[in-house]
Amino acid sequence: MDFLYTSLATVIISLVIFLFSFQVGKMRGKHDVKAPATTGHAEFERAFRVHMNSLEQVIIFLPVLWIFAAFVGDMYAAIGASFWVLGRILYSMGYMKDPSKRSMGFMIGFLAFVVMLLWSLVVLVMNIM
Repeated sequence: MDFLYTSLATVIISLVIFLFSFQVGKMRGKHDVKAPATTGHAEFERAFRVHMNSLEQVIIFLPVLWIFAAFVGDMYAAIGASFWVLGRILYSMGYMKDPSKRSMGFMIGFLAFVVMLLWSLVVLVMNIM
């Protein structure tokens, strides 16, 4: 089956994003932040920012993931996705504890994205030439 590992990685990424949205709902209930409010208790706001930032990141990550899988390889794409997911989880844990502790998680995910983006670009340009 083609792209088995990248498909699995995509499902895991979707699950992580879903869990972040669930965390927002949990904090909304815990701190009585009524919809559609996006401000309130600091713990709710941190959960909301983790979710929103992750959504912002996943929009640019998923296309690169699949281009990378198609032109570099399924297993390599899944490895890159694993680092991105690890980064998002560490970002969430750090941000929820103290927003100033989010940097390591952000950098891991960001580096995974940048490496895959640049590698994809090089491979695509080489295939065009």
